[in-house]
Amino acid sequence: MWAAGARAQVAPPAPDSVAVGDWHLAPVVEARVRGEYRHDLDGQDRGTLLERARLGVDAERGPIELRVVLEDARLWDLGEGFDTFGQPGQFAFTGPYEAWADAHTAGARPSFVRVGRQPVTWGEGRLLGAADWSPTGRALDAVRGRLVVGSWAFELLAASLSDPLPPAGAVFSPAYGELVGARAEWAIDPLFAVEAYTLERVAQQNPMASLDETVRGETYTGALRLHGDARGWTWGAEGAGQLGHVSVFNQDRLAWAAAGHVGYTFEYVRMLPTVRLGASYASGDDGTSSKREQFDPLLPDVHEWHGAMDLFAWSNEWEGNARVAAAPWTDAVAAVEYRYAQLATAAGSWVSSYLFTLGRAPGNTSAELGHEIDAYLAWSPWVPVELSAGYSMLVLGAGAKAALSAERLTPPDLAHYAYGQVTVRLP
Repeated sequence: MWAAGARAQVAPPAPDSVAVGDWHLAPVVEARVRGEYRHDLDGQDRGTLLERARLGVDAERGPIELRVVLEDARLWDLGEGFDTFGQPGQFAFTGPYEAWADAHTAGARPSFVRVGRQPVTWGEGRLLGAADWSPTGRALDAVRGRLVVGSWAFELLAASLSDPLPPAGAVFSPAYGELVGARAEWAIDPLFAVEAYTLERVAQQNPMASLDETVRGETYTGALRLHGDARGWTWGAEGAGQLGHVSVFNQDRLAWAAAGHVGYTFEYVRMLPTVRLGASYASGDDGTSSKREQFDPLLPDVHEWHGAMDLFAWSNEWEGNARVAAAPWTDAVAAVEYRYAQLATAAGSWVSSYLFTLGRAPGNTSAELGHEIDAYLAWSPWVPVELSAGYSMLVLGAGAKAALSAERLTPPDLAHYAYGQVTVRLP
């Protein structure tokens, strides 16, 4: 008789792609349903239901990769048929979300050349982002190239611009301009990296959300970003300057913006609590200057840096915010965030994250927009599924009420927003 050890047998992980000849094919599947309720800025109660489904395939063969993803997105008003104030209105859209081909090198940081419709995010998405929270997300018809040399990376972009949300029943999104950009990154250390980029937009017409129809013309934006993420710390600081010409007012642009945040995760504390402080500023315009001084954030992310209610933007605003997050149980995140916001120029326009003008009072002397509190909970009971819910409220300040009253609205003292969302995503 003798004794021997027995090793547990571990099943190999399931493959995430299928080999077809020399190609490896992987499905791309996403389904998202979100219900929203708002006690809106005009005092009305509104509900919306958003559905978005994406289905496609990613094919790779050595240095060549192809991706085609189709999207169906629909937004329904659940109340009296009036669009939510300052947010996307009722629509239906079916079409390609991604359709691109690229050639790339191997490695964790590959160089590549990519052509076709593709989502693009530079930096933290404050000036160029995929805006995935929005009903359709944002993808650009673009040619994009990236070259990695050691700790440096260089990127060029040329894209055609069109409205991300076409009018209901439209066959296609009308093009309104072109965007070209150049970017350089230098990763010195995980806690210190530098990114500099320029974006030039030439618009022949104003899109639907157009910052008071000031998009048409030429806009030249330069930005510098410093950031890091290591040893529990996450931080970022970004500044941008803007020149160009606004056709509707026949004015030259002269605007600027800055933003920063710092956060720390207590990695050895139960529930991994994280705290983050942030601030941002973007210049505004009251119509008294010979130049257009309101900063245009170009193609920003929504629902990311300016609150869950999507009522503020990196344009004619300054704000301070604080966020506390934790993992109450496995695969869950809960967070509470507070922000205080003001207009940078009291008599200028107040715009939402979608760049709709919410209000403007030329004689306004109060800059206070108000206090926003956001609460959020997300849980992934298994890998493909995420359940999330949130509640927000905004205590309107005197500046916000003056801007809305100038639009012949009766603003409430308190605005509310609540949502519930289910997302299924593969891989």
